[in-house]
Amino acid sequence: MDSNGTIRIQSEAAKALANWKAFFSEQVALTAKKIAKDSDTPGLITLDHYRHAAILAAEALAIEVQNATGANNGGKKAA
Repeated sequence: MDSNGTIRIQSEAAKALANWKAFFSEQVALTAKKIAKDSDTPGLITLDHYRHAAILAAEALAIEVQNATGANNGGKKAA
């Protein structure tokens, strides 16, 4: 951090964050649609569907982040 309080971000880190955000959003949307399709109201995605989908997407994101970390460490998984 410099005297102005600014912090630089490594381009690789910024790209990874953007990819993870996109991955999470896509997972939430796809999973919510699947949950809604199997519900009593298949034509309506509810807040509860999104909540459930977000939990599942967070779990998938954690795996995605860990796999990306392992790939960046010469194929070794992060501890």
